[in-house]
Amino acid sequence: MIALRYARARNGSRFLNFITIFSIGGITLGVTALIIVLSVMNGFESQLKQRILGAVPHVMVEKRQSLTQWQPLIEQLKSADGVLGVSPINLSQAMLQGRTKLNAIMLHGIDPVVDQQHNPIASSLQYGEFTSLQAGKYNIILGTRLAQQLDLRIGDKVRVLSAQRSQYGPMGRIPNQRKFTVSALFEMQSEADAGIALIHITDSARLLRYSKDSVGALRLFLTDAFSSEALMPKISLLINNKDGSVTDDYQLSSWRKTYGDLFTAVSMEKNMMWLMLSLIIGVAAFNIVSALVILVTEKQTDIAILSTLGLTRAKIALIFIAQGTINGIFGTLLGLVFGLTISIFLNDILDFFGLGGLVNPLDPSMGMPILIVPSQIVMLVIATVLVTLLATLYPSFKAGKTDPAEALKHE
Repeated sequence: MIALRYARARNGSRFLNFITIFSIGGITLGVTALIIVLSVMNGFESQLKQRILGAVPHVMVEKRQSLTQWQPLIEQLKSADGVLGVSPINLSQAMLQGRTKLNAIMLHGIDPVVDQQHNPIASSLQYGEFTSLQAGKYNIILGTRLAQQLDLRIGDKVRVLSAQRSQYGPMGRIPNQRKFTVSALFEMQSEADAGIALIHITDSARLLRYSKDSVGALRLFLTDAFSSEALMPKISLLINNKDGSVTDDYQLSSWRKTYGDLFTAVSMEKNMMWLMLSLIIGVAAFNIVSALVILVTEKQTDIAILSTLGLTRAKIALIFIAQGTINGIFGTLLGLVFGLTISIFLNDILDFFGLGGLVNPLDPSMGMPILIVPSQIVMLVIATVLVTLLATLYPSFKAGKTDPAEALKHE
């Protein structure tokens, strides 16, 4: 009650009121900025995860040569927690020869019936059908950027050349090659649009000279691609003997082998933004310390009278802890309201200032990506209130040590 009366009082020094308002404003600004920046960074990370990791295998199970009798292995892998689906895949580096250019790509030989359920490319088609990949038809699905670079359209022929499992002839190594027909185009707004092509797994087996009953690897779709490192030991147990020895020389690899550095950099940048913007809250916490020190100095007489009336030192300290915490909670709640409101309507605000569609390098047509993670918001609010509480301890402790006789000797 006393803390609330001190907080509502406006007859104190103007300098004290200024510092109090400044500290509340600093906490509000810090919380607002953190919520907005984290929401945008989460949005970008989510888009990168969807556009890049959607097109590459999350986890691959392969052998040094090729997989035979792989159907029972699929059923084993599907039983692992976190595995959304498993499909066979023939993965190889290849060259596509268009009308005037030659481009290097990663060739995916897939089973369209299985992949249609989990492969994000199936839902990103701009032209054609995913089921156009049929065994023996030698159709191919390209990214829109790759098709543009090679000047290809639906129905055009393109030559696929692969040096993998190629044979030697009189003139040296002869790459495997065959003409395919462009049957569909996809667009994921990522580098997959220029670096990935899909063909039927049977057609890729013929191109790469695999035996009829073998595939290059098994591709695992995970519910969360970021959990690949944690799931790989569990997956390894499914394909290993009970004594720990590896059966049939199985090898596991994840997307982190090729794209791990990119997402590590994004995560580090997000952590650095969190750290830098947290300094705003730190400065505001120091202002709370300053305001409470001045308040304790001004209220020396009040503290002495309360002490003579029997209020213990601990309860005197709690008065100032409560007042500082009230200011912190008030600033945090204001920042929470402003941060969530601005985050939700950020694209509308940018459109109002004429900046809409110019700030998202991944997809300018969609505007700024926003993803609000409730757990982060809760952690931010709790951390801010705790920092505010810690900032009140020293001046409140000094208030509790006030000597009534010393404080009242000039009254």
